[in-house]
Amino acid sequence: MRMSDQYRTISRQYSAARKDDHTNYLETPTVQSVLGDLSGASAIDYACGTGHYSRLLKRLGAKKVLGVDLSPAMIDVARHEEIQNPLGVAYEVGDAAATAVLGAFDVATAAFLFNYAEDEQTLAQMFRSVAANVIPDGRLVAVVPNPDFINGREDTLPYGFFLEEIGEGPMRLRVRMTFVGEEKFWIEFTQWSRRAYEDALAQTGFADAEWTPFAVSKEGIERYGQKFWDAILANPKSVVLSARKEAA
Repeated sequence: MRMSDQYRTISRQYSAARKDDHTNYLETPTVQSVLGDLSGASAIDYACGTGHYSRLLKRLGAKKVLGVDLSPAMIDVARHEEIQNPLGVAYEVGDAAATAVLGAFDVATAAFLFNYAEDEQTLAQMFRSVAANVIPDGRLVAVVPNPDFINGREDTLPYGFFLEEIGEGPMRLRVRMTFVGEEKFWIEFTQWSRRAYEDALAQTGFADAEWTPFAVSKEGIERYGQKFWDAILANPKSVVLSARKEAA
């Protein structure tokens, strides 16, 4: 199933799911910590969905932000949010697997983009597309499924989802993620190995890869206590992968 097909009918549900506790208290604070102060920077947000990280980039000081997503339904939601709460973010429909030069950006974010590559060639093409829009010494900050995640334990149920393996191949697993909130729905993606990511980075001009595990924010601990987070910290679903584009 194509990524755009998955999201054609679930844009509203997915938007709600991106406001869950895992996103708010683990993922977003960790991404924000890795990004740091973006005052005056230009940024492109691949797989922007409904604009969660596009808006964060603006709040961190980026002067120019472009959100790009393959799904017109997601872009419609993001544009509606921009109308309701304007921050100055531009959005457009675009395919990260097609190398299109959209600008010269200091920072590129890509939350849950690379897991939609179904083969190594497409994975490398996605990194190549990002590289084409990042200046030398610019940064890529991505959220990716943890290559070491152990599926099938259902230890993620307290956080509103569970994952199960539905196929495998060289350097990858095929995974179905089911959200179990008020409205149950699912998406499918690829859980790539570390080697697959690092090979693709090296092929496309990125260096200094770093893997940053999620950390619970102070607010998350205050709301739920440390014990609540023990399971997801012991078997993290996702991690932050960052890298620097090498100078030509």
